[in-house]
Amino acid sequence: MLILSFQANGQSLNDIHWMADEYPPWSYKEDGVAKGFFVDVLIELWKKVGINKSRKDIDILPWARAYNQLQIEPGAALFSMSKTNKREKLGFKWVGPLISDSYISIISKKKKDYKFDSIDSVNKTLTVRSLGVVRADSGEHLFIESGGHPELIHRVVDGDQLVRMLDLDRLSAVSFGTFQFVYLIKKNDINLSKYEFVYALNDATEGGYFGFNKNTDTKLIEVFQKEFDKLVSTGVVKRLLVPYKMRIRHE
Repeated sequence: MLILSFQANGQSLNDIHWMADEYPPWSYKEDGVAKGFFVDVLIELWKKVGINKSRKDIDILPWARAYNQLQIEPGAALFSMSKTNKREKLGFKWVGPLISDSYISIISKKKKDYKFDSIDSVNKTLTVRSLGVVRADSGEHLFIESGGHPELIHRVVDGDQLVRMLDLDRLSAVSFGTFQFVYLIKKNDINLSKYEFVYALNDATEGGYFGFNKNTDTKLIEVFQKEFDKLVSTGVVKRLLVPYKMRIRHE
């Protein structure tokens, strides 16, 4: 265990403000505390570096609010995050990746019978404000960075609203995480068999990250990354993922 008072340029490991959004099963609030795969990994990471915090110390916030906070608050951290060109340009620092089978995909009802083979075919098929995304989420960023037309996007506050609007045919498709989509469809008692993943915007091997404000000292990031790598190499991360994969498959 590292010394809790480890500091770099006045920043302490224990001073970091940890944030996440409602992005089940990676992060969500239940009975007033943060839960989820990324939360479980973070708890183990805290133990490794000597941080004396609990699940109640993780703020579960609307994604757009947390994402804005990450940009302006020194010492802020947010998860889970995909690396995108836009985020790299903002200077965020990263610890990860956490690899799972999840990826960002354009998802629609099977009855739409979309046959997308390129982002150009997506642009030509979808109409203005018919593609749902969670505001400032990686589903939005990756779509635009892949060459998607911004005018096709309809932004919502969270994933629950996204899947309900898709089910009510108020959206033609959504750009969202595959694990999260399945989880929320089942949570909202919607028939999953009506849907299909029609066009991948990234690869599952890219994984997700803990993102840090650009002014976070690099030495702190190195401490977290070193201990994170140990969690991966010793099989802890793989073990923590198992129950969430089982819930996705069998709920």
